[in-house]
Amino acid sequence: MELSLSGRDVIRFNADQCNNLSFPIGCPVWYNFAANQGTTLKRGVVKSAALRSSQLVYEVTYSDDNENVITDVVEDKQIGFGATCPVEISSSQSDDDNVSLEGEIVLCTPSPTNSSKFVYSAMIFLDGSRIRYENGIEEERVKYRKLNNVDGDENNDNQTGQEEPTVVSKQFGPMAATPPPPPMTANHGAVPNSIRVGQADNSVDSSSRKRPRDKEESKVKAESMPHKKSKCPDEQPDLEIPVPLWLQKDRNSQRELFHHLLGRSSDGRLGCNMKRIRDETQCKIAVCWDEKPIVIKIFAKNSKMVSKTNLFPVLKRVRLIIQDLLLRFIGNDGSRGRLVYEIAKSCSGSHRPNKSTSNAVRDINPFHTDYSSESYISIVDIPNDFVREGKHHQLHMALVGSIRDVGCKMDIVADGFTHNSNLCEPYVLVYGATSKFQDVDRAVKMVEDKIRQS
Repeated sequence: MELSLSGRDVIRFNADQCNNLSFPIGCPVWYNFAANQGTTLKRGVVKSAALRSSQLVYEVTYSDDNENVITDVVEDKQIGFGATCPVEISSSQSDDDNVSLEGEIVLCTPSPTNSSKFVYSAMIFLDGSRIRYENGIEEERVKYRKLNNVDGDENNDNQTGQEEPTVVSKQFGPMAATPPPPPMTANHGAVPNSIRVGQADNSVDSSSRKRPRDKEESKVKAESMPHKKSKCPDEQPDLEIPVPLWLQKDRNSQRELFHHLLGRSSDGRLGCNMKRIRDETQCKIAVCWDEKPIVIKIFAKNSKMVSKTNLFPVLKRVRLIIQDLLLRFIGNDGSRGRLVYEIAKSCSGSHRPNKSTSNAVRDINPFHTDYSSESYISIVDIPNDFVREGKHHQLHMALVGSIRDVGCKMDIVADGFTHNSNLCEPYVLVYGATSKFQDVDRAVKMVEDKIRQS
């Protein structure tokens, strides 16, 4: 794997040619499947493709831990479809009818019988809102599924993976790469209230005659601006994700979270995370922040012409990407379980059964390393006085066996346990080892009854 693609022996493909390949522009991929221990599997997005000495290679971009955009060159035999990649999966070769079903990739691993090929685990969409998971899918049965854009054309955007994101503020208009805004005060709203990544109504003035301002000059300009009240987009979003209040207790934490969600590219531009979501899902994202807490609004392309059944997989994909961004923000804090639960609970879909008495949702357990497996989860708040008196230790000893008997497990997030949180209140994460949400409902009732009786 190399970091550049140049030379006389290189023949680059144009956008139309790239989009006819197995991994078109904008396709999420996994690569770096090395047998050596200590090698890190990488996930990125295809930027371009070329022939080099008769070998098909792809340019793949990804962001490192410092939000720097990095490009790798990967040979076509060393690359596989990435997580949440939209695909079509044909029936197995043993089936008489060769029917293709739509789905999304969950996991990609080298084949145990042929190391030069891959096998996949995928989420397959059935009738209505039903889905099924299938493992061990040979790569010959999987091909990229092109999504439709607003105009109904296939996703052959010549600019995908190449255009720079434009961050548009409702209050200040197009923003160039400027230093972070000054701290908020009661009378000054210097941070943009609502942003949307995409094409602005008017092109950004990129004249080289405009010199960059230093921090002090930017601060003076920001504080001298008239401050009109700014609102989120007026149109109804296809999905709205309220960021938990315990993640944004003050303006400083809100500002830090706001910038983390947007992401900053290596050249200082805000919005690289939002651009990546748009490229991968064809959805526009509005991160709204005014006098109220941060809310994330998602607008799917062509949503008025698509049924809710077909829209659900796209919105779930966006939700999981945003959820992953928030998980990266809090790191290893014990609030990870509460975060996943509250995000999933706030979004409608088949992952949230209406008949669950504990408001259980189907999602990952973020305390586990295997993110490819989902189960029903719910949480129970632990009163602070309960923790101060040390009763939460008795809670674990009294219930761990009973909860296991109904097919569930529990993790207590509080002082003195493996998982503790500096961000949210103590709680119990209950998750099912079975596929029935009713088991989680029964386990949650046991925890609630025990807390009430103590």
